[in-house]
Amino acid sequence: MKPPLVNPGRIFRALVLPLLFALAACQTPWPQSAKPVARRPALYPDYDGTVIPPNLAPLNFKIRESGARFLARIEGQRGGSIEVFSRDGRILWPADAWKQLLAQNRGADLHLTVQVQDKDGACRSFDPVRIGVAEEDLDRYVVYRLIPPVDHFWVSMGIYQRDLEGFTEQPVIENQNFSIGWDGCVNCHSFSRNRPDRMSLQIRSASFGRPMVVIKDGVPRTVDTAASGFSKAPAAYQAWRPDGRWIAFSVNKVMPLSHTIGEHRDVWDEDSDLAVYDTVANRVVATRDIADPDRRETWPSWSADGRSLYFSSAPQLPITQLHEVRYDLMRISYDADAGTWGKREIVFSAARHGMSAAQPKESPDGRWLLFSLSHHGNFPIYQWSSDLYVIDTASGELRPLTAVNSKWSDSWHCWSSNGRWIAFASKREGGVLARIYFSYFDRSGQAHKPFVMPQRDPSFYESCTLTYNLPELITEPAPVSPSRLGRAITSKAASPAPSLVWK
Repeated sequence: MKPPLVNPGRIFRALVLPLLFALAACQTPWPQSAKPVARRPALYPDYDGTVIPPNLAPLNFKIRESGARFLARIEGQRGGSIEVFSRDGRILWPADAWKQLLAQNRGADLHLTVQVQDKDGACRSFDPVRIGVAEEDLDRYVVYRLIPPVDHFWVSMGIYQRDLEGFTEQPVIENQNFSIGWDGCVNCHSFSRNRPDRMSLQIRSASFGRPMVVIKDGVPRTVDTAASGFSKAPAAYQAWRPDGRWIAFSVNKVMPLSHTIGEHRDVWDEDSDLAVYDTVANRVVATRDIADPDRRETWPSWSADGRSLYFSSAPQLPITQLHEVRYDLMRISYDADAGTWGKREIVFSAARHGMSAAQPKESPDGRWLLFSLSHHGNFPIYQWSSDLYVIDTASGELRPLTAVNSKWSDSWHCWSSNGRWIAFASKREGGVLARIYFSYFDRSGQAHKPFVMPQRDPSFYESCTLTYNLPELITEPAPVSPSRLGRAITSKAASPAPSLVWK
């Protein structure tokens, strides 16, 4: 039997004509003249004055001006331009043309002009928006935890990775990979030198315990740090030493709190200590200076050369003095070859400055120490006062990142592998939901106006009710699939209990 004949005319009328009519509607001749408006247009997200990497996904946005038709044109200082018409104010740049425009204007500026036509045909033209393009790339992937904002309803949660050169988001692991319902929590994750071949994360499950998952060279295994006898609490915040062998971790006895005014969430850390896990010898190493019973130690982070461990530390105080608990920023040297520790020293004094320090992160070149300061406590994502600061390790100068900070919480920060970009979580849009922002950090140590992680739909964040935390930049995608990670967690072949060594 012969196949039915295809009618080309029917296909043309059914598929091609509607597309042509739609294009014609958008391409109706634009007015030759437009009334100038002496201000920049209202855009969401706001990219005016930002500096972006030359390998970033299109900065799609929404024009928040009343009108019937919209025109956006972006031109490069070194050539190239893109023009997009819209009837709903959403501007979606074509990916290939955008990529070419950025490549042509690496280290130069882009100028965005917007025109709006009203129903009566009158047209308005706004002042141009400037967007800088840096010379240096941003690491292609960012890994983050995505959770509901209310911790009583963490039924579904996971760690995800996003390709920043496009809009693809994929799970690294979700709690459904190893649990049913609210039986599992995927906790803090860490990488060594922005490389995915050295990764760790913490699992909390009623069925499978509270192991640390360690991934080396694509092979995942679970480690029960509590079995070493160092602490009954599981590992929490983690940091890989640059050599890819040692993982510093904290053990925290935390209690969530609720306030009736302002940011209603808070965390009380009743006690915390630090130790270091040797991934080769399967042992936990500790010293009193980072596990002092008279103090709380948390937020471990290695220096760029791996010779020192930074951490936050506060004296033991009762919960009745919650608002008086402020953490110093400390540093202690560690010789991994000899297995010897130095003496802890204060890098930032909470008593002197009246602020609490958390989440220290040294830049890859060792020049800048980035951390957060808030009024009290050790959990800055719940502190509206949390801002980002840097210390110049050469001069000791302390200064805020004024161009980056907002009136709401700015925290959960990290460096790119080249030290030219900062990723962080910010609640600047209303104080409830955290979004990931990026800031260019130039060679003089100046941070530039940040921009939110681009989305294909510029209205995405207006309807997204999940919150982002703990962004970590990596150069390549995670090497292990969610299903394989899930099998490693649920496997009965657990690793031997680590030994414990006190120095």
